Amino acid sequence: MAVTWSTDDHRQVLELHGKIEQNLGALGYQPGYRAESFGGDTHASVGLSGAGRLNSDVILIGELSWDLVNDSRYGDHIYSDEAWLGVRIRDDLELTVGRSDSPFNQLRDKTDVFNLFGGNAYAYLVDGTLDDQLKVTWAGDGWDLRAGYAANDANRQDDNEDTKVRYGGSVGYQAQNGLGAVVAYDNKREGSPHSDVSNMAVGLSYQSPGGFYAAVTRGRTDFQHNWQVYSLKDQRFYNMRRVDYWESVLSYSRENMAFGVGYSRQSLREAAHLHWVDEYILATEYYLMPKAKVYAELLLNRMDGQDNLYGVGLQYYF
Repeated sequence: MAVTWSTDDHRQVLELHGKIEQNLGALGYQPGYRAESFGGDTHASVGLSGAGRLNSDVILIGELSWDLVNDSRYGDHIYSDEAWLGVRIRDDLELTVGRSDSPFNQLRDKTDVFNLFGGNAYAYLVDGTLDDQLKVTWAGDGWDLRAGYAANDANRQDDNEDTKVRYGGSVGYQAQNGLGAVVAYDNKREGSPHSDVSNMAVGLSYQSPGGFYAAVTRGRTDFQHNWQVYSLKDQRFYNMRRVDYWESVLSYSRENMAFGVGYSRQSLREAAHLHWVDEYILATEYYLMPKAKVYAELLLNRMDGQDNLYGVGLQYYF
């Protein structure tokens, strides 16, 4: 139910959309991986998207969206989630430039499907949005092809953290029988010599007509230069060059109700496959109306010295 304005001939369209959510629970960690005290997060997103038709084949497109976070585990802040301009050609090819989704998100979206938790297998390894990205997307006949190049100059005053260039792509296919597959690649070139970080992953999914959904993703991260991580269990640092990760979800939805379970695992290649993430997620949600829902989730952490997390929430979007 987005708010839409258009000219009389419908050649120019502007759409306002967003969501507001309130979450309560032990949603994050204090230092030492102790669960936070019971508290709340307030999160709002507001976006503007526009389109203007130049001719029968070409449409100018753009989007600007903000996230507003209050009293949350991420602190209080306002930031731009997306800000890009581009063109759509023949309804299947898009060329955009600006801050936009990483092509790798096509794979993450297979399993990062819950409201509060999930996606930790990829946490701190792959960014969801990229600044100054030139992105190409083609979709048709079940295929979804994406490629991006982000010129993140480390000498600019931004938050790219010494990243000079980032590029990647993904290829996805969705069959009419419910089967889907994605292959994705991402490479980050750091400012320091010989310090590239590359990600390669594959994903499979299945959506049944009866409301069942299942998906699994499997990937690895390779570091050109040793990366140090600290093990709470062993009380020591490890030098590593590779991380293996995988994530899976299974859910069932019927009418206004949905239930799901997920599993995330992230392990170091060295040190006898030392685990860094090892967790289960139990989730449920109920739609009060088509654009409003309540939900509850429990994260069961199998790592030594790390507490479980839980939360409930209410979300309305338009």
